Amino acid sequence: MRLLWVLLSSCVFLFGCASEENQDLKEWMQEQAKDMRGRVPRLPEIKPFPPVAYEAETLLSPFVAGKIVTIDATVDKTAPDRNRPLQPLESFPLEDLKVVGVILSGSKPYALIQTPPPNKPKNVVVGEYIGQSFGKIVAIKKDGVTVRETVRDINGVWIEQEKTLSVPKEGGS
Repeated sequence: MRLLWVLLSSCVFLFGCASEENQDLKEWMQEQAKDMRGRVPRLPEIKPFPPVAYEAETLLSPFVAGKIVTIDATVDKTAPDRNRPLQPLESFPLEDLKVVGVILSGSKPYALIQTPPPNKPKNVVVGEYIGQSFGKIVAIKKDGVTVRETVRDINGVWIEQEKTLSVPKEGGS
């Protein structure tokens, strides 16, 4: 009995949804669609590109970032002097060197630079070279040593940049 009642009510609901309620709207839509035709503009003609031969000897590799070398880069007057004899602290990267002390007595300030073990600390003064990037000590103050390095930028031009090696604070490392 229950099954019959559920089946009967389902049929009533289905017939209610299939009513002719919006028939006038459906007829209008069919009438309007008779005259409609889709118009898609023609695609433009694709012109083929001429092939270009790649000659590896004369061109840059397409897989590496190319350098733009300017005239200034070829006659750069700020290039470091590579003919001068190297000083002892130029064999270490600047990041491996630490200032362990500064002496400011007299007219010449001194700094004590610790190199990686097993080497001993070395005294330096303003004007000495330090690090592997043509670094020159330009100032020694109570809080550290200022080094002016000469490095190449992405265009191959030599530029100068300053870095400071700080003296460790008391009680700290």
